[in-house]
Amino acid sequence: MDVSAESLARARAAVAAAHPGAPVTWVRADLHDLPFADASFDHLFVCFVLEHLADPMAALAALRRVLRPGGTLTVIEGDHASAFFHPDSAAARAAIGHLVELQAAAGGDGLIGRRLHPLLDAAGYERVSVRPRTVYVDGSRPDLVQGFVHDTFTAMVGSVRQEALAAGLTTPDEWERGIEGLRRTAEPGGTFHYAFFKATAVAPPDGGGAPQP
Repeated sequence: MDVSAESLARARAAVAAAHPGAPVTWVRADLHDLPFADASFDHLFVCFVLEHLADPMAALAALRRVLRPGGTLTVIEGDHASAFFHPDSAAARAAIGHLVELQAAAGGDGLIGRRLHPLLDAAGYERVSVRPRTVYVDGSRPDLVQGFVHDTFTAMVGSVRQEALAAGLTTPDEWERGIEGLRRTAEPGGTFHYAFFKATAVAPPDGGGAPQP
């Protein structure tokens, strides 16, 4: 399920190519207004979604409604402030900070990984457990050098260049120094570290009550 028709089309194509005939149902819908009956699911999986929402606790409460009593939830989110690297670069750290600031201005939270436990607890879930999932990259892991440092993290930061410049957060030269600092971590002698957070939780056996404010 996704709110974006474009994202659903890309996912549908990827699954069709990798697993032809896979029994997948695709649904375009708003997470806050789910088109499913109460207690419809045994398990829900939510990945890299809450960071984009202005009210993630309301979304978690909406998800709880469609979970059967005792059903389980898995949530995975990142935390951009968990990125650290060698060689260190103040310009790279500033560029990451601009991404976080822009996301906050748009109503999201690029640091939401650290908030998963209190959010799930306040949304009425039980047996909440959160664990970090660390990505560490150095020259001995060329697949992650390309796939994570270049194609994922640096690309994500780089995608907000125009917004950062338009908001007056940086200058073109400062921005380029920041992106170059991130690229340098993927070169020989460089290292990169990032932490995702994986949360699991259980819907109350009695359906819970209203979530806490």
